[in-house]
Amino acid sequence: MLPVVNVSKKSIKGKNHSVIEDSYLVRCEINSSNCRLFIVCDGVGGYPGGDIASKMVIETFKESSLAIGKSYELETTIESLLQQVNQDLIAYGKKNPEYRKLSTTIAGLVMDEKSIVAFNVGDSRIYLRDLNGFKQLTRDDSIAWERYEEGIIHKNQINKQKDKNIITAALGLKESFEVHFRKVEFGKYFQILLCSDGLTDFVDDCQIEKILSDEKKLEIRAEELVKEALNSGSDDDITILLIEGRKQ
Repeated sequence: MLPVVNVSKKSIKGKNHSVIEDSYLVRCEINSSNCRLFIVCDGVGGYPGGDIASKMVIETFKESSLAIGKSYELETTIESLLQQVNQDLIAYGKKNPEYRKLSTTIAGLVMDEKSIVAFNVGDSRIYLRDLNGFKQLTRDDSIAWERYEEGIIHKNQINKQKDKNIITAALGLKESFEVHFRKVEFGKYFQILLCSDGLTDFVDDCQIEKILSDEKKLEIRAEELVKEALNSGSDDDITILLIEGRKQ
């Protein structure tokens, strides 16, 4: 049986944005399929149409959620959907020159009875906290992350890099891209956080874990994550899906 989960959703517009460019999807049941789907998309700043791009991706996954739920080759199905929507975004930009570089990141996961498959393109993130500890499941497509992987900087220095916002991949930017997948089993009790970089560019992992570990209501913890980002100077859109669950 699927775990019992509670979900808290928070999405706010950045003070310097005219519209919110983040979008999200929560599908706690996919018809009769024994799985769930959660997604956060963050329209890439600096290019017009980020809000259009993130919504197009969410709509694609809404329409295709049943196919995901029935898929025996989950990663192949997800990658095919991402390739499809990437081409749709590029085509949209060609037809509408004012949106020629509209693009978006994506971080998503599919949950079954005992494990999750996390996937991402860009720098939106997914974290897992359970009885085994706290860890990031995704990897950032960014210049700063490449420095971290090369051992030039520590992870807690990523947010201090002047070019921390420069990403190297997103849906809609290029014809080709890599989807990062990671499958993990969760413990009897678990928390999962999906978020846009309006949170993680301003709040480090230690502070995120500290807030998640508080014995407060789920909604309060989600609100405190947003407040921490704002107090730390975030002027970007912030979107959070905070999931808390227990195996049945």
